[in-house]
Amino acid sequence: MPKAFSEHEKETIRAQMREKGKQLFEKQGIKKTSVDELARAAGISKGAFYLFYESKEELFMEILEGLEMDFRGRIFDFSLHPERDARQRLARLFRDALLTWDEYPLLKNFGRSDYEYLARKLPAPRVQAHANRDNEFVGEFIKRIKREGIAVKTSPRVVSNLMKSLFFVGLHREDLGTEAYAESMEILADLVARYITEGA
Repeated sequence: MPKAFSEHEKETIRAQMREKGKQLFEKQGIKKTSVDELARAAGISKGAFYLFYESKEELFMEILEGLEMDFRGRIFDFSLHPERDARQRLARLFRDALLTWDEYPLLKNFGRSDYEYLARKLPAPRVQAHANRDNEFVGEFIKRIKREGIAVKTSPRVVSNLMKSLFFVGLHREDLGTEAYAESMEILADLVARYITEGA
């Protein structure tokens, strides 16, 4: 039976599990990384792993959400280049966001099969909670661009769906190939920005 940990030990171990887990998931992917490897990397037993997380998928999701929070903070720090028109400013922001996303190996390499795998393995309420956080981010994003003087000519729901669509295309980057993916995202970022700022 796993030993009892003090609160300080729990905090330290959880941080170690996130850091070592991130490294393993980046290197091997979620499906090829085992609980045994994660526990060993964090210096705990396999039994102790389950004191912290119900599954490796739960740990992966916590790491993923931490990276997403960091990414979103960086998006809100971007300059929107006031010398350009609204569509150009927003398209540039989307392109910058996608380039920033690629700076996170775990996010960049998170593909369609990983998404489907997590959706199967995690409890439905956990997946829904993640989707709700995505919607909250879009709401904050809309407020931010409005404060920057960019008029939004469509509903928040449509803005949310269009932004998600840009990142869903990223799940298929291997199918498209590097060059086609970059070209497609350039065009799509412009089209999405045009629709948001000019309407149908």
